[in-house]
Amino acid sequence: MPAMFNIPRIVVAALKGGAGKTLITVGLIRDMHRRGMSVAAFKKGPDYIDAGWLGLAARTQCHNLDSYLTGPDQARQTFIERSVVGDIAIVEGNRGVFDGVDAQGSFSTAELAKLLAAPTIIVVDATKVTRTAAAFILGCKLLDPDLRISAVILNRVAGTRHETVLREAIEHACAVSVIGAIPKLPLADFPQRHLGLISLYEHPRADAFADAAADILAKYVDVESVRDLARTAPDLAAEPLPQHAPQNELRHLGLRIGVIKDSSFQFYYPENLEALQATGASLIMLNALEPRELPSLDALYIGGGFPETHAERLARNAVFKDSLLQAIRSGLPVYAECGGLMYLARCLHVDDRTYPMVGVFPLDVTLHRKPQGHGYIKVEIVRANPFYPVGTVVTGHEFHYSSVSGAPDDEGSYCCFEVMRGHGFDGRKDGICVYNCLGTYVHVHALGTPSWAEGILDSAARFARRRGMNQGADR
Repeated sequence: MPAMFNIPRIVVAALKGGAGKTLITVGLIRDMHRRGMSVAAFKKGPDYIDAGWLGLAARTQCHNLDSYLTGPDQARQTFIERSVVGDIAIVEGNRGVFDGVDAQGSFSTAELAKLLAAPTIIVVDATKVTRTAAAFILGCKLLDPDLRISAVILNRVAGTRHETVLREAIEHACAVSVIGAIPKLPLADFPQRHLGLISLYEHPRADAFADAAADILAKYVDVESVRDLARTAPDLAAEPLPQHAPQNELRHLGLRIGVIKDSSFQFYYPENLEALQATGASLIMLNALEPRELPSLDALYIGGGFPETHAERLARNAVFKDSLLQAIRSGLPVYAECGGLMYLARCLHVDDRTYPMVGVFPLDVTLHRKPQGHGYIKVEIVRANPFYPVGTVVTGHEFHYSSVSGAPDDEGSYCCFEVMRGHGFDGRKDGICVYNCLGTYVHVHALGTPSWAEGILDSAARFARRRGMNQGADR
């Protein structure tokens, strides 16, 4: 029989992106944390920035739930495992509540809420709307009666009369309670960039803003009603999923895997880092902005981020760049995602300036004002490379405002990914290889692509054995 879990939980959704879900979810989480509750925070979909804010608010790690990348069973299992020890679980949705990968809304916030049997709060941007807001909510209820819409929070309300009309219209027509009404606020401390909110790593007062968001929620939203709704969620049933590797197998004990994690490179799923450690490897955290040489490593993982915002510092840090280039030329396995790909290119063009990067890949990277690749991506591995078997199909996501130019199939390099869905480098190719190094715009989630961590660790083990043999021969 499956185990049953009692997990108070709520999903915060909206009618569209940009309605204020993150502000409200950050505020709810921090308010409950300040009241002594242990909050399990989740972000629906492939998102690093919002997840960072939610984790900060909860003072714990936020986890992503993405049925498209990991499959529904794994998403549900992740939710249970990460929330069962907490007092309440709060999930922030993405985009509009029914927005998914197709016209049926597959893999939408609504589908996740039903998968988790979670009561759902809809955030309504009340800008220039009154009774029509009731039509929106009623339409949501009619479109999918199985979605449990339990309450509404109004955002950007113009005044007391505006709030009164909205409340009466929604509660009368939809039989759904309005449990909060937040006025229009300047929110100058919550700046945005082309991918959405600015990263909390670049916000000078991130923690103070989380407290300010909690103050806003405590003043304008009935937080006790949110907790009461969360407690009405039914028990969740779950069966353990098969493990991809034995739990106690420490066959990679002693391996040293470097991870560049600083204000330039911030985008890492917790499960990816955990997967690299699961069989005994140690993670060595590095900072590409500090003038220190690369330590002795068996492999290196460079995630995504915003290298363009630190391009000058990255370019000037010759000590780190030169030691990294020498290690790569000596065979160090390196897996570079998006921002990591940009860093290992020849140069980075930002506006009218050009910054020299590490120079591993024969590519130049240009930052644009519009997205070049945005959404889920699927690639097939078509050529030999250090990390994936040929024939593997990898599903991930891409969010990049940069493009590459140059000769990816020249100067000793080649592309090993064929794009099946998405954009990648040019709509056809992605995944440039040179030396023992791979750069790609594809972000993967380790729970959906277990071969990713296995490939990095196996490549690291091969490199460590070769290095040990060479050192023995030298002696």
